[in-house]
Formats: sequence, structure tokens, C-alpha cells
Amino acid sequence: MAQSSRCQTGRNARDCEGIVASVELSVILPNFQHGHVIGRALDALLTQERTPDEIVVVDDASTDGSAAVIRDAASRAGAIRLLVNETNRGAIATLKRGLEQARGGYIYFAAADDWVMPDFFSRAFEMLEVNPKAGLFCGDAILVDALSNRPVGVRPPVMPIARAGYVDPASARRLLARSDNWILTGSAIFRRSAIDAAGGLDEALGTFADGFLARKIALMFGFCYAPQAVAAWCVHPKGLSRAVALDAERASRVLVQVTSKIAADGVFPRWYEQRFADRWRFASARLALQANPRNDGVVMAMGARSALDRTVLGFASRLPGRAVTSFVMLAWLWLRLRPYRLVDLLRTAALRRWGAARNLVGLSS
Repeated sequence: MAQSSRCQTGRNARDCEGIVASVELSVILPNFQHGHVIGRALDALLTQERTPDEIVVVDDASTDGSAAVIRDAASRAGAIRLLVNETNRGAIATLKRGLEQARGGYIYFAAADDWVMPDFFSRAFEMLEVNPKAGLFCGDAILVDALSNRPVGVRPPVMPIARAGYVDPASARRLLARSDNWILTGSAIFRRSAIDAAGGLDEALGTFADGFLARKIALMFGFCYAPQAVAAWCVHPKGLSRAVALDAERASRVLVQVTSKIAADGVFPRWYEQRFADRWRFASARLALQANPRNDGVVMAMGARSALDRTVLGFASRLPGRAVTSFVMLAWLWLRLRPYRLVDLLRTAALRRWGAARNLVGLSS
């Protein structure tokens, strides 16, 4: 049904050529200058328990020999299709080009420097088939330091539910009041029909285009969630998202664009605009505190909304010892912006620790 509707609207001419019957899951993999790691991402996709029907790789005019690496992989795996941008178009435009060419009823937006766990796709399909109303499936992601290749954390910091299951739109709306980053693009699979219904990726939103889309789909259709690690997310100090967050002007510009979009879209609760803004400001300021050297300019620009904030943060920035300074500044920002409830963070940490302990017991028995 989804395929024939796209054919009728002319959104994708390839859908009308009679070649889509066997395509169920499409992976869209944008690439720019990641020739040294994209082979790892492709290998992880091709060795899934439930393999994708097609992998649409869109190279964004790389100059590091990426295309040769991808073509070599394509010669050994018929599922891989390579598209090459003649000029650099940026991450979201590149994703959109891949989406236009994708022929599957389910979509996974991959990343060239990340990788997926072997049971990700099979787990996602299992839950989406049981819950046909859900617009997407999402799971957890292991944060990996891109320089050392060592795990440094798990996301999301607050799990939406404690056990695997379906969250309906009304419940998703209530969850937004407590937390809103439980859908990570790298650990989510979307129904193509839900992407189309939600309006697709908006380039004007920059690096948050996928985050906005995921939230809107959850509010429109609900989502499935499993509290298990399904992907690895490599965090690089010079990555695009961090670059935006650590640039006060760019971070502020994206914030204005996203909150304006939220306010104008009737799918989102009216109160969510302010909640999102506070969380965005906190996230940018937190990354600025973690930066080396600490970026006090971004902390002030994103976290200080009053003379009192500027006074307290300015005093804290002059305290002796980086650890003490960062702790005091972060604590103040937490009290002022209230991004999440501390009880929810502690509950998620406890549930994950308990799950890890159970796994260890199972392995030793």
C-alpha cells in the first residue's frame, strides 16, 4: 500500500518501475570523508540476523577515496547502491536524497562512523509487526569514544519505559514532560508511511531535522521501545552535532528554528516549546563544560537567562579546580533549567545496572 501510494503521487519514479516488490527494509547511509570507517558500518549492516533489502549509500562529494571503498563493498554485496553528490550538500540534504531513492516500507538512517548490533533489525521487525500502529521502533545506543574506541556511556539517559513494549501517542505526549531524547536516530527504524505523513526531513532544522521528525512520529503514531543496546554511537570531539552545540551562534540559531517549528505544528503540545528550549540550552552548556578547554562563552550564552544566572555562573567559573567549577556550574544550570527529573535518571541507571547483573548471572549459570 505504501509503495503504490508513492507511485501515484510521483514522489519516487523508481517505485513505478516494478522493482520494489521484494524491498521491505531500506538503509540510508550518508557518507562524507569516512572512507576509513565506513567498511565497518557496512559489514555490521550486512551481517544482521535480518539483513536489509537495500543499502543506499549517498557519498557527499568526499575526497578521501570513500567512493572506491564503497564500490568495492558493493561488488561483493548486491544490496548496496551508491549515489554520489557532485558537490557537498550537507548531512540532511544527503539523507533526503537517499530517502527519495529508498524503496522499502521501513527505513533506517545509518551513519558511516557508527555500527549496529547483529539482532537490531530482527528485534525491530518483531516488535513493529506485533504493533502495526507504531510509527517507529527504537532501542538504546552504546556511546563509544571515537578516538579510543572505548564505551563511555549509554543513551538515552532516561528510558521511556522499563520493559519492551508499545507507547501510544497519548503516553508519548505525557513522556515529553519528563524527557524527550528517548528516540536516537541511529538506534531507530521508521515506517516509511509515518515519515511521509509527518512531512519528512526539514533541512531548515539542520542537525536536529531527524530529532524533530522522530518526536513528531511518536506523537502521531506512538512507538515501540526495547531497553537493549541495538547500536553503537561514536562520539567525536569534532563531530557535527558537537560543533553546532559548541558554537553559541549556531546553537542559538537552530534553537530558534526548532522552537518556531514546534510552536507552529499542532501535533506538539503547546507547553513543549519551552521544555525543549530549556533542554537544548542545558545540553549545549553541558557539552561546553566538558570541552577542553572549558567553553565559558557558550555556557553563558546558552545557560544564563538572567542577571542572577550570570552572577552565579561567573562566580563559579572562578572557583579553584576544574572538577569543582564544572560541578557547581552544572548543578546551577540543572536547578534553573530542569531538563529532566533526577529520579528518572537514577531509575534508568538502576534498571540498566540490574539488567547487566542479570546478564552476568545468565552467562555464569
